[in-house]
Amino acid sequence: MGTQDTLNIFLIIGLFIIVSCFVYTSYYFVKALKSVSTLADNLDEITQSIKNKIQMKALAAIPALLVALIGRVIKKRRG
Repeated sequence: MGTQDTLNIFLIIGLFIIVSCFVYTSYYFVKALKSVSTLADNLDEITQSIKNKIQMKALAAIPALLVALIGRVIKKRRG
């Protein structure tokens, strides 16, 4: 076995290491991107839920505001 064969073996081993590192990091990078995408979807759903709750509270407050305004109008007409 000559020097050329030894260099070829080291070259193949080096390429294998580089490719395996690339595949390993790519796998976890894809998993991280999927996690971020899922987090963004969940945050969108949470934001929509909070928005709906605030709208319901605002709609529930409208009748009370109307009653208060009508009460003030009636008081001003009597006085």
